[in-house]
Amino acid sequence: MQYFDYRVLAPEDSEAWQELRLEGARDFPSGFLVTYEETAAASGDRCREILGGGSFRGVFNEGKLVGFCGYRPQQLSRTQHRGVIGPFFVTRSYQGSGAAKVLLAGVIEEAKSNSLAQLELFVDTENLRAMAFYERQGFERVATHYDSVRVDGQSRNDHLFTLRL
Repeated sequence: MQYFDYRVLAPEDSEAWQELRLEGARDFPSGFLVTYEETAAASGDRCREILGGGSFRGVFNEGKLVGFCGYRPQQLSRTQHRGVIGPFFVTRSYQGSGAAKVLLAGVIEEAKSNSLAQLELFVDTENLRAMAFYERQGFERVATHYDSVRVDGQSRNDHLFTLRL
């Protein structure tokens, strides 16, 4: 059994985070809004700046970052009951290890402690493995966003999933 740690990513995690982003954008392009080329073009300073904003969480195994996700509680008074998750990625060698479950459970607990009522995320309609994972964690598919992104000029659709807390 592997043990995982969950925490907010900080600027000092930027190199490991950028490596995972590159892997994800390369190997799972439909799971990321940014392209591999856009990800690769991000400087170290830009990565540290992004992580300095506090909107990314990570899951670690023996001190090594093995997965990350964006987590953005909404700030406007009319939407502050909601939080948005994404992107969500666990490196291939840790998929199926429980790391993703720890990462998502950490975000859910954090959202509950911040009195959020709902978490939301989008999943490419062809990403069956991700949809099954989110449904096992209690998320419900509530809508389809047609032509939500275009990957290599091809229209892609996303499903919107929500979790009532």
